[in-house]
Amino acid sequence: MNVTSTARNVRMSPKKVREVTRQIQGMSIAKAQAMLSAIPRKSARLVAKTLKTAIADAEHIRSEWSEGDVQNRVAEIKQDIENHTKEDGKLHRKYRHLPGKLARLESYLDSEHKLAEDKLTVQEAIVGAATPLRRWRTRARGGGSPIIKRTSHIRITLSDE
Repeated sequence: MNVTSTARNVRMSPKKVREVTRQIQGMSIAKAQAMLSAIPRKSARLVAKTLKTAIADAEHIRSEWSEGDVQNRVAEIKQDIENHTKEDGKLHRKYRHLPGKLARLESYLDSEHKLAEDKLTVQEAIVGAATPLRRWRTRARGGGSPIIKRTSHIRITLSDE
């Protein structure tokens, strides 16, 4: 099963953060945390914070979801999908999110390790550009030149496979 955590609108350019995220892809979370703590950069602290959030999300799911509850929810979602499917085989627009939800619950049931912390690895660490802050610096004869302060979105996906 996969667990994703995203830090949005982080005040650092994506290019600087990508240098750090490339290093932790495919690592176990213990190795990734050790690696990030050894890197003396602001981007490493931001990525470590996002990784810590993803680990907490996985721990929360593991503690809150019991096998019986998940099986009950899977049965309810399957029933909802069956009830709200049109004659042409398409799902009603209001209920389009149900197949994704069902896939996530079924992947939890199929998982052997059930998000055990020692089995989690960083499946992917992606950094994308967010909306930049635009500022202006005054110049000669009433002109100005733009200052673009770049921001980024950091997304970390953990997997127990």
